[in-house]
Amino acid sequence: MAVSRGGRPATGTGGSRRFPTGANYAEALQHPELCFRDPDLRDGSVRQSPVLGPKAISGNFASVFSVTAQDGQRYALKCFTRDTSSIGTRYAAISAALGALDPGALSQPWPVRFEFLEQGVLALGDWFPVVKMAWVQGTDLLTWIERHRQDTAAVRALADRFLAVARDLEDHGIAHGDLQHGNILVAADGTLRLVDYDGMYVPALKGVAATENGHRNYQSPRRTAADFGPAMDRFSAWLIHLSLVAVATDAGLWTQLHDDQGEYLILSEADFTDPATSLAWPLLLGHPDERLRAEAERVHGFLGQRCSALPRLTAAAVPPPASRTGQKRTKRSPAPPVAAGAGAPAPAAPRTPGTPTGRAIPAWMAGRVGTGGTAVPAAATATAGAGAAPGSSATAGPAVTAAPAAVAPFAGRRPADLLAAATAVLGTAAPGVLTVTAAPPQGFLPLAQGAALLASAAAIGLGRRRRPEHRSARRHVRGLRLRARELKDPAEVHRRLEQEIQKLDQTAAKENQASDKRIKSLQTELRDGLARITVDLNRRTDRARKRQAELPAREQRMINDALAPEIRAHIEKKLRQTSVHEARSLPNMGAKTIKALTDAGIRTAADFTGVSFAQGPGTGQRAAYFVLRSGMHVRVPGIGEGRATTLAGWRQSLEQRARVSAPATPSGPALSRIRSEIATLRAQYDGEVRQAEGKAQQDRDALQKRVADERQRLTSERQQRGVEAQRKRADLLRRQKQLAGAQTERARVAGELSAARTDTRRTLGVGRYLRFLVTGR
Repeated sequence: MAVSRGGRPATGTGGSRRFPTGANYAEALQHPELCFRDPDLRDGSVRQSPVLGPKAISGNFASVFSVTAQDGQRYALKCFTRDTSSIGTRYAAISAALGALDPGALSQPWPVRFEFLEQGVLALGDWFPVVKMAWVQGTDLLTWIERHRQDTAAVRALADRFLAVARDLEDHGIAHGDLQHGNILVAADGTLRLVDYDGMYVPALKGVAATENGHRNYQSPRRTAADFGPAMDRFSAWLIHLSLVAVATDAGLWTQLHDDQGEYLILSEADFTDPATSLAWPLLLGHPDERLRAEAERVHGFLGQRCSALPRLTAAAVPPPASRTGQKRTKRSPAPPVAAGAGAPAPAAPRTPGTPTGRAIPAWMAGRVGTGGTAVPAAATATAGAGAAPGSSATAGPAVTAAPAAVAPFAGRRPADLLAAATAVLGTAAPGVLTVTAAPPQGFLPLAQGAALLASAAAIGLGRRRRPEHRSARRHVRGLRLRARELKDPAEVHRRLEQEIQKLDQTAAKENQASDKRIKSLQTELRDGLARITVDLNRRTDRARKRQAELPAREQRMINDALAPEIRAHIEKKLRQTSVHEARSLPNMGAKTIKALTDAGIRTAADFTGVSFAQGPGTGQRAAYFVLRSGMHVRVPGIGEGRATTLAGWRQSLEQRARVSAPATPSGPALSRIRSEIATLRAQYDGEVRQAEGKAQQDRDALQKRVADERQRLTSERQQRGVEAQRKRADLLRRQKQLAGAQTERARVAGELSAARTDTRRTLGVGRYLRFLVTGR
């Protein structure tokens, strides 16, 4: 609480007063020698902004300033902007609990030392409490992840350190109360620091009410002030750990799920309160990584549970990462296929000088590759031949000359073969037939025979080339020719292959970035679309709901309208039952006056409705006129202004007594009609609201389905691209390895190429094909 200059609590209305604002503190801190009593602060310097003076970081409850003491020690000075009478007691308990911790028993130095100064700063003429905390040199969690998300090992290590901090807190019965990215700092050595202890729980505060519920993007939707206790950090701890595991497993999830302007990691309040419309949960729950999927399923299950029922975050509660239980891949092993939701490829391993990819230059290429060239692993040796099937892996070992694969002979005639044979026969016989059956011009037969032989040869050649045995042999020969050309300058081919690999990686990264950007835009599209649907729903239902709210008043008006004739009839009856002779009890009302009234036609109280007055002609007195039910004004002899006023009051009192006894509700049929009409209107308005809500739900479902389908398509395409890119990469790496024994390999390929050509001509030549057409063998 605020204290006066003399150190006594400052009193005001209700025993408390409004604390200074951040601007008030900034004004006071312009003169630290006057506003501080603490020597470090009084003799220190306050960090200034270029124009506005002392620079503050403002929050909901306080403003934080940076003060550097004369010895160079920097402090974070927390100045409270909201009064809380228990702040001193709380910080005393927190300071005692943290001070009692054994640093050697903690996983890392996450507690930050601080002092609570009751008379910390003088502002607006009063002393106010402050918290003086050692300034922590570190990076907030969100910024750190943004900078290191591609470093899987670093993010994984940070997840383990965070798990250790959660264990430290649980072991000592402490809860921070507001675990979120701004209160978790990563030091230069990778260890964590926790700051902002306003909402911290320590055992000494058991039974005390909470002062805050933490950042909305990190807390369970079921957290309340009653959860203030040692278990209140469990939801946010699991959430942060899940986020770190997700980024370590798949850096692309950060790009897809984190909003650059959002105050969260990959999950926000909307994902907790309305998980059915979340884009993040389907990606996490359907991720190919088993560990990530399992932890996401567990955190998703926490959404409906009370904070006190959640389990502790411990190493035993989370599955171990796959990379620690599986076999370690060799450096040359291709990376696993990029799965759905995978991010850009991880950075390449450190490169050795002069070799872009870090692979050593083999002895046979020494002197042929410059410092800017690429290299092949020194251990790589000649492997499978050039005719290996695409995607087949090469095995390291001494160079061997593989026996050329035998060319398969023709087997099994097909309709196309029979067609080729028939075409050749008919083409050859056609000139002779024409010569016999017709009278061709001179010189026709030689030309026709030549053309027929060419057509027959073309038919035979086409049929032969279309045979699968011939196509396979040609592919084998083409592969050997390509391999032979590559081996003429292996260094250049190696550089070209390396460039293709780099281009393949860059293309994959670019496509993944585009996919991530589209998925993120889908999140924005879903959020904005749902907001538009809600606005439209409110617009359409506001009018109906307003009419619904007016129904009670409308029903009462209708009842009053239906009741008015009955009330008037009741009053009329009562007045008619009251004879004017009863007015004789009034002052100055005799028999003569009553007779004058009856002679004027006023026999009951119902025969007149009131009196009016007019200035009498030639006299200074007002004349009284009785207003009959017909509206006629009648002057009664002997009744002046006084008696007329008395009679009007008498009638009015009779009317008031009659109103008291009048019916309060309309007759049964009239009341039933009114209520039936109101019920019809209420049902009509309810129907309009339900129709609008149904339409809005249909629009939501359609939008969510379209976004989900698009996300699924992007994820599937990304996975397919990853698999295809990995296949191509493996093939390129195989071809690189095959360059290792270039000299021996070149001789072997040349021999195999010659043998393949000879074998193809011998086994699949035109003669063999003609014999195959005739004999089928």
